[in-house]
Amino acid sequence: MIEINMDEKVTVRNIAPWSVGFPNMVGRGDTTIAPNGTTRIKRDELSDQISAGNKLLTGLDSYGSHATIYIEDSDTRRYFEFDSEDGKRTQSVISKDKIQKWFELKTLSAFEKNIKENVKTRAEKAYLLKSIDDLKLDSYEKIQFCKDYCKFTLRGN
Repeated sequence: MIEINMDEKVTVRNIAPWSVGFPNMVGRGDTTIAPNGTTRIKRDELSDQISAGNKLLTGLDSYGSHATIYIEDSDTRRYFEFDSEDGKRTQSVISKDKIQKWFELKTLSAFEKNIKENVKTRAEKAYLLKSIDDLKLDSYEKIQFCKDYCKFTLRGN
């Protein structure tokens, strides 16, 4: 296991297009992260939140996959075992780069398979649709599949 300074702050990112937050366990007050925003949180606060099972951080599998709040620091992700040191397990997190690559897939079936395997939570679905708009992606069939799969609509459509 790697050694890290638990008093150090690390950047975390909210992938949801709405504010998320939680009551602090280490310090006083609450932590709130703006829609699609970032903030810095001490590792000891993250540790207590993860130990308490905060789904915003632990995601669907307790290893941070499909989490609404993504820890951007790789050492911290490895410390909490969200990523393995050997690289065999990495935290499954949606990103605009991944979405762009999915839209570049040649077949609709390969595209649909990637969406179904990688986009599971309400926050990820909203992030996917917002990213389609932000990236100005243009593939009617793929966009229509995303709308149907996510049960949301894109802004202006």
